[in-house]
Amino acid sequence: MEFLRLEDPSGITDAAVEVPRELLPVLYLADGTRTPLTIKGALLFQGIILDVNKITALLCQLDEALLLENGQFVKVKAEKLNSYRQRPYRAMSHAGSVYPQNATSMGIYIEESLGSLEDQADAQIESSDLVGIVSPHIDYGRGYRTYARLWKQASQSLAEIDQIIVLGTDHNGGIGSITPTKQSYATPFGTLATNEDAVDKIASALGSPDIFNDELHHLSEHSIELSLVWAHYFMRDRNLTVVPILCGSFQNFVVEGKDPYLDQDVEKTVNILNELRRQRRTLVIAAGDLAHVGPQFGDEVNYGDEELAALASKDHNTLSTIDRVDAKKFFELSVKESDSRRICGLSCIYLLLRLLEGCNGKTVSYEQCPADQRGSSVVSIAGSLLYTE
Repeated sequence: MEFLRLEDPSGITDAAVEVPRELLPVLYLADGTRTPLTIKGALLFQGIILDVNKITALLCQLDEALLLENGQFVKVKAEKLNSYRQRPYRAMSHAGSVYPQNATSMGIYIEESLGSLEDQADAQIESSDLVGIVSPHIDYGRGYRTYARLWKQASQSLAEIDQIIVLGTDHNGGIGSITPTKQSYATPFGTLATNEDAVDKIASALGSPDIFNDELHHLSEHSIELSLVWAHYFMRDRNLTVVPILCGSFQNFVVEGKDPYLDQDVEKTVNILNELRRQRRTLVIAAGDLAHVGPQFGDEVNYGDEELAALASKDHNTLSTIDRVDAKKFFELSVKESDSRRICGLSCIYLLLRLLEGCNGKTVSYEQCPADQRGSSVVSIAGSLLYTE
């Protein structure tokens, strides 16, 4: 028998429910306006006959697993959010699985990653100021070479930085969501204090009561965390503050073919972040990967040498828009291809490019990483540095 497994990616509950294929039509009708009996009646109009007891049992199971957005779900979410905010910092959620938890082991890992680079010659230091980084958020096991190349070169230009704005991909975020948090971020090298005043200014500028609705996503989201570990290593002796922001999907803008900057919230976000940048010497990080392609992501084609070469060509077109710091062209490429590469960093990289218009960039690493056992699916990643003119 075939099942659809339902679980909560936001981490409010660890429970999961496997829904038999025959009961899937119930999910489309369980919108809070219908009773089990009226759901049964609505299904009859579609020629689907289901016992009302089966419908009731499924709804009860979903309710117990906190997979229905009702009063019980809201209550538990509020309790978890309060618990998260009461903690002294946002704990490392991927330490021990993606990277070592203690400073000594993590430092050794980073130094070994740097030592493994084929080209050990130091790249020429830019005469301008480093203001932005496009960093991957893939796990270190697959992406360590790009992390190492990126941060090796960036490390030569970090001496004056005292604030990091990090724009992370929110893999579970809503359409166009911008979600900051006041919680500081822990890394193996200590705690990076969040600039709470800056977060207050962002919330005030956007003026939305819903801006913190998805704040719990910070709890388990890896994009910001994996970038900050490397950043903190190279600036661990500094009194840094961070402004952590998770960025939801821009899929609605892709479908509509609409430049996100025409959206008031996007424009307000760019304006307030630029205001924050002017107040302190700031580095902006966009923690995003590039393409997600192959059967693992719903494509019918297996990615062999020919497909990978074509993908690299498309990715380098995208990277050229990053190097030119051209947010409009960067976004238009995804619109033209209907986001067929599924760039998992579209929103945060776009915002970075809007913030740093007038700067210039340099991509220092590009890789295609395996995404399944057969090697027929890949995730592409890159590391880019952005400097003032």
